[in-house]
Amino acid sequence: MNLLRSIRSESYKRGTAFSVLFNILSKGILFVMTIIIARYFGSNIKTDIYFFVFGTMLLFSGLINNIDTAVLIPESMRRREREGNAAAENFLNFFLYIYTAIGILFSLFMYFFGTGVFGLISKFPEADILQYRDYFRVGSLFFIFHLLTNYLNAVLTSLRFFSVPMLISTIKSAIAIAGIFLLKADYDVLSVFLAGLLSYALNLVILLLVLKQAAGWNFRFHKPLLRRNMWHNVIFSELGQAATLASSLFPLYLLSGFGSGVISLMNYGKNIADIPNTLVTSQVSNVSGIKLNEEGARQDMDTMNDTFLKTTRLLLFLLVPMGFFLFAFAKPLVEIFYHSRHFSAGAVNEAAFFLKLLAVSLFTTGINTMVTRVFIAVQAIRQAFFYQVLLNLLLIAVTWLCTRMYGAYGYAYGILLVNLLNYIGMYFVCKWVVPKLNYVSLLSYGAVILVINGLIAAGLMALAQQVKADNFTVVIIGFLIYSVILLLLNKVLNLNTELSRLIHHAGKRFF
Repeated sequence: MNLLRSIRSESYKRGTAFSVLFNILSKGILFVMTIIIARYFGSNIKTDIYFFVFGTMLLFSGLINNIDTAVLIPESMRRREREGNAAAENFLNFFLYIYTAIGILFSLFMYFFGTGVFGLISKFPEADILQYRDYFRVGSLFFIFHLLTNYLNAVLTSLRFFSVPMLISTIKSAIAIAGIFLLKADYDVLSVFLAGLLSYALNLVILLLVLKQAAGWNFRFHKPLLRRNMWHNVIFSELGQAATLASSLFPLYLLSGFGSGVISLMNYGKNIADIPNTLVTSQVSNVSGIKLNEEGARQDMDTMNDTFLKTTRLLLFLLVPMGFFLFAFAKPLVEIFYHSRHFSAGAVNEAAFFLKLLAVSLFTTGINTMVTRVFIAVQAIRQAFFYQVLLNLLLIAVTWLCTRMYGAYGYAYGILLVNLLNYIGMYFVCKWVVPKLNYVSLLSYGAVILVINGLIAAGLMALAQQVKADNFTVVIIGFLIYSVILLLLNKVLNLNTELSRLIHHAGKRFF
């Protein structure tokens, strides 16, 4: 316990640098688990069920966890500022117990009625649902662990323990991989479910210990006074997230009807495409979101605009080249990570094509996340709700139309089209909701970064076709050339100074 007591809150710069570093380590290990699943189990109905159930539980828990960063954390920070730590602590404990009750009730419901629920929200054959009903029952337990660990991570982040949740997540990911190796001989794909649940349970215990020992948390329960306006924000936030849930579940529903292995192949490609946002956007936005909340509480709009622009330009500078690199080297990357006797050459091509389509517009996720953080900071929940609903209804319609035209790949085409429309559409929403937010300068900056990286990627794709080497060599050489060119251009053209400052700060800490 002395080790836990030695953990301290962090500054924003230190928190950004170290949380991103630990997040890279954690998600890197988690990505290894995806590689293990592909190599040991391939793409079939059992892996389809795993990815479907895991993704569905993530979406269901996300429906509730959405209010963590949108309403609960900003409200707790206001209470801490005005009424003291005890009031904020009591407020957050109230919702911790509510979440626990929801998780238990949901798990009981899914145990008895889960097969019927999954039959409604998927196109899996009834025979497969009945044959693998244990997969659905066990997998539904991910809900309660997602719900509670996400909430506790948000609480620790609000207390400026930025890197601790990521360090704990690293341990969790390593335990999950070890569990698969220990259980796969007896439980096949079910071992992935069991190992994941074990790792989440340990993650939850460690988070509670850190909160109690390092943050001095008291888990006493007293019902706090809750403002009516807060409940209004909760309702609008949940309604908006319900639209997001529907637009996310709909593609899974469609893909489950395209035959065995399709959901798995999409997930294998998507998991690579998600790497940049998983490693960078989530942590940078978490740290910056707390800063934006503080600036919003002071109504310091000029400083908020400065924080938004610096952070979002950094994300653009990092995410755009990552997306272009994944597009240019999609097939060799998929072959390196997944190709095995259980993962055929045809599966490689299909997963690579999903990756290409999903990688092109991944940078828009980072921008959308930061705009959302600004809306949360100024508590513009109702205004954002209407745009969120409109955007997700459009995504549902476009996905349905594209899948009818292009089959399973229509899912990726739909995301690509709507993400690009959203990139432009956010200018009008920001102008309406937060007029002082200088989004137009972000569009001009983004255009420059997109053109520069498009030219670099096009040159590397042409070069890669001339090189006769194995996939690993091609990818490494391509990455090194891309990085050197981009860093040289950054130095000559001064494209982004924030990255240089972060690298310098991290270097001083380590060396």
